[in-house]
Amino acid sequence: MSDSKRPVIFVVGSTASGKSDWAMQWCKRFGGVIVNCDSVQVYKKLDIGSAKPTKQEQAEVVHYLVDYVSPFEEVTAGVYSRHFFSTVEKIPGDGPVFVVGGTGFYFLAIEKGMYPVKEVSPELKAQVEKEIAEPGGVERLYKELKDIDPEYAAKIHLADHYRLGRAIELIRLEGKGVTAIKKEFDALQNPFPYPLLKVGLQWDRDELRKRIELRTQKMLNAGLVNEVRQLLDEGLKIWAPMSSVGYKETIQFLNGEISEKELSELIVTNTYQLAKRQRTWFQRDKAIQWFDGQSGFTEATRVVEEFLNR
Repeated sequence: MSDSKRPVIFVVGSTASGKSDWAMQWCKRFGGVIVNCDSVQVYKKLDIGSAKPTKQEQAEVVHYLVDYVSPFEEVTAGVYSRHFFSTVEKIPGDGPVFVVGGTGFYFLAIEKGMYPVKEVSPELKAQVEKEIAEPGGVERLYKELKDIDPEYAAKIHLADHYRLGRAIELIRLEGKGVTAIKKEFDALQNPFPYPLLKVGLQWDRDELRKRIELRTQKMLNAGLVNEVRQLLDEGLKIWAPMSSVGYKETIQFLNGEISEKELSELIVTNTYQLAKRQRTWFQRDKAIQWFDGQSGFTEATRVVEEFLNR
């Protein structure tokens, strides 16, 4: 089996759905490795709140792209995609690669690629933010977008300041709209270079919420508050991953804004909201084969085995 024929299996689903457990069992059974596709587990020092695989799990099965980005550094989907391909090329042997995580945008970046837009300067970002904040600024920017890229303007709402701002940044940076950029990119796109299977885990909503509650309690018992306190002591409060679920609520608790009971409840609520967004994202991909998180492991294993035997 040449490198380009190395089988790749995406194991996707919402947070706390048990993706890592299934992938660990498959690695042991089929001789594979795990490549992390979670946007918080890539960072060093963010261990408990990101539900990073334990040292023991990493000793049992080889994990890549986990715990490798230093404090103050940040990884975009485009950067992650480059790391992914250079990593997979270097994995010894020709066994399967299980790509595990819930960050849909990262999966999209490695499967479909990312348009190589130039880096937006902090000055341009600040200028667009300033214009959005001005009275009537949103309307003016929306008109600018509509004049240049009416197709994309029709897809976004005036209140979606993030996407509006991003579209204006791209127009001013690239001299063209999102629609034109996407069309150019689609024309250049290379197909994913490895045989690919996509497996998803899904749970009944009530069951998933119970799993999230259990995992939250486990994180708090394992010392999440101390982990965050240490990170704040190291001056990492404004580091981008510190605004992710679990970390931002713990910062609120340490600032005295919420009680200990509210901390647990807020993490559960926000994790569940994240899980719903993840489910919505992945359900748009018709190539994913879905299995029940509680009872579908045997059936999913059969599908993985058939794929690997092809």
